[in-house]
Amino acid sequence: MRVVTRAALAVCLVTVGCAARVATLPGVLGAEAYPPTMVLATGATGEDCGSSILLVRLHRPSLADAVARAIASVPEATLLTDVQIDATAFLTGIYNRGCVRVKGSAAKLVSSVVVPMPEGHHEHHDEPR
Repeated sequence: MRVVTRAALAVCLVTVGCAARVATLPGVLGAEAYPPTMVLATGATGEDCGSSILLVRLHRPSLADAVARAIASVPEATLLTDVQIDATAFLTGIYNRGCVRVKGSAAKLVSSVVVPMPEGHHEHHDEPR
């Protein structure tokens, strides 16, 4: 029985790992969760990078900062839709660099959806026909 206990303890010590939060995504997600928006530009991108030297972290890459940069790249934009998130890393052991990059459609909230009518189709409903 002692051999089994020691073996189990050894396995636990060898398999100890670590976990880190990658990102927190504020807001409502899902296909039916889109508020009324007007897309201002597609392909808006933002990136934030972090680095460490000899395992001392100098800056952690931030998804929130990458999103803020993508939104700021388009005037009047207040949010991103159809977002793609990519992460890259360059690791040497001495100097390490990691980046998070977002790409999506920059948009702004609208109170209602307005569909423009073609010229010549302005019909007044209060006039008799």
